[in-house]
Amino acid sequence: MIQMKRLTTGLNNLDKLLRGGFPENTVCLISGSAGSGKTLFALNYLLEGAKQGEKGYYLSFNENKEELLRAANQIKSLNGLADFLDKKIILEKVSLGGKFNLNYFEKILSKYPQIDRMVIDNVNKLLIHSSSENEYRIKFASFAEKLKSKVKSSLILCETSGNAIDTGKGESFEADGVIKFSFLELEEKPSRNLEIHKMRYTNFDALVKHEYKITEKKIELTKNKAI
Repeated sequence: MIQMKRLTTGLNNLDKLLRGGFPENTVCLISGSAGSGKTLFALNYLLEGAKQGEKGYYLSFNENKEELLRAANQIKSLNGLADFLDKKIILEKVSLGGKFNLNYFEKILSKYPQIDRMVIDNVNKLLIHSSSENEYRIKFASFAEKLKSKVKSSLILCETSGNAIDTGKGESFEADGVIKFSFLELEEKPSRNLEIHKMRYTNFDALVKHEYKITEKKIELTKNKAI
């Protein structure tokens, strides 16, 4: 049996849960509420790839390069991000004004044809430029297929509320994987948690919450600690 190639996530214990990392040529939806740690997870994922010689691209509709670097600089383990900037890692903010639409990504993939890892932050903003839910769903599905054919591993960030795992427009059905970040109230201090909802080509324990820690030193997933 041919073993599927996988890209490490940047978190050792998540790699173990996913049998080695994200399957190659897949798109994963990273969902969660504001402040749950999606952006830092994505930056860490690109840094992990850069350390292995891979090229990464971060497309943001929210924060510019300086703001993303400022966020990374708050975590010691992410301080090395700046060393790879404009070499192995491209951080770019795109304006949602004018005639922006999903076809814009064609230009990105043409401009940077050798991207190994891509992050899109976030899918919620793409809804603004869709005339209908049906049009958005069709274009999103087409875009996901294009990413899988051009990029080794792509993360699409999605801001959600409550127990939702996508915007309600079907992104989780089109994505190969869904990882949800959430908060859990434990005694006086809430904790961040991560749970795998979906990952094609991978055997895993679904819907088990694992503590996702963000400290000044690093971000990490606790070793097989179910909440």
